[in-house]
Amino acid sequence: MKRGRDTESASRRRSEAVVKGAIAVWSAVAISGEAMAGGLAIREQSASAQGASFAGAAAGGDLSASFWNPAAMSSAGYGLTSESHYALIHADFDVQAESVSVLTGSALPASTTLVDDRIQIDPLALVGSSYAAWRANDRLVLGLSITSPFGSKNKADNATWAGQYHYRSSELFTINVNPIASYQLTPHLSFGAGPQIQYLSLTIKANPSGGLAPPQSTSALDGDDIGVGFTAGMMWQPVSGTDIGVGFRSAVSHEVDGEARLASGYLTTGTMLGTVPFKSVDFKAKLQTPEIATLSLRQAMGQDTRLLGSVEWSNWSRLDQVDFIAQSTGGIAAQPVTPGHTLNVLDFHWNDGWFFALGGEWDYTKELTLRAGAAYEISPIRDADQRKINVADSDRVWLSLGATYAFSATTAFDFAYTHIFFDDAPIDSLTTTPAGPTAPVRRFVGYADQSADIIAMSLKTKW
Repeated sequence: MKRGRDTESASRRRSEAVVKGAIAVWSAVAISGEAMAGGLAIREQSASAQGASFAGAAAGGDLSASFWNPAAMSSAGYGLTSESHYALIHADFDVQAESVSVLTGSALPASTTLVDDRIQIDPLALVGSSYAAWRANDRLVLGLSITSPFGSKNKADNATWAGQYHYRSSELFTINVNPIASYQLTPHLSFGAGPQIQYLSLTIKANPSGGLAPPQSTSALDGDDIGVGFTAGMMWQPVSGTDIGVGFRSAVSHEVDGEARLASGYLTTGTMLGTVPFKSVDFKAKLQTPEIATLSLRQAMGQDTRLLGSVEWSNWSRLDQVDFIAQSTGGIAAQPVTPGHTLNVLDFHWNDGWFFALGGEWDYTKELTLRAGAAYEISPIRDADQRKINVADSDRVWLSLGATYAFSATTAFDFAYTHIFFDDAPIDSLTTTPAGPTAPVRRFVGYADQSADIIAMSLKTKW
């Protein structure tokens, strides 16, 4: 009998070793994301929080709550604790073009084309986040989170569609490193804070605005930058069974340095009989990612059940207008670009975003916890002229289910599934592309149909 228990114990230890070893492999997976939260934000930073539609996300539960509230690191026990969370996002995103216009005063004659052209932009994205904590003593916990808080990556399925001069593909990519110190002032009150160091890269592609170059001569804006900010938060337990969390992520300012170019290096002449060299142009563009403030509650409703809630505000109204300003001479001889010239303008003028979530969790057994939740998100994009073809955001409803399974005293898994229902999203967008100072200004009118499915899982380990 004892031999059987020893064999089972050895098998269990081998299984745990395999599971823990997977952390090293998972941490090497590249982070790439598609914005499913309002604006350009990526909310999918926690499989456990996703299971309740992020209700209670800033009120603790595990290390991933530190994305919303760094004081949540105080939940870590002695020794090293780590978590890896991954979300697979499938967006069903179609854009219908209704009309495309060249505005009066542009390089080309004013014109309007009525179209009935539809494209699919169905990105499949993997979002990854990692957390680690080490308890130094009874009061102090040191932690680290590595996340991708903002991002978008998509591409039109037809390079020569009606809106080709507005959009062919785009990519916004961020990695945010956030060292955290959490201090437990009293048994019922903890504070946390830390710097955030954020790398951002941005690529926007469209066909040259003159409309004379072949699709392989895609015009592109491509740049990157590193910015800094901070996070801060508080965890408070006013009475037993009630946990309140307040978290804040500061804005991060970026001055993107990059290059405006044609991929082929040539621009076709108006006669279509030859080509002229296009010299790439250096540019700078200033933008800020928004502040985010989150208030969450975890309320015990019995021995095995908890009510979860969250309210979140995102200061997207600070993203007003992004100007891409030339820093060097280039373009073509007939349309030279000089320092100070505005190559492109991303005119956002967004509103603030709001997120409201309500959910619950139930300890079905000692090893298995079940979750469910719903959320309503008010998009920072309220009007058609605030939308871009590749960021056709709108208000949405989140519905989620999730579970946590404790494999052992040191290893646990989270699983979650979410479906997102989006409101209608009309688009009325103006754009130019970096082909010279006299590039035409075009107006795109259409609408987007979209929905999304998200599958998430995580691995939690106490070392």
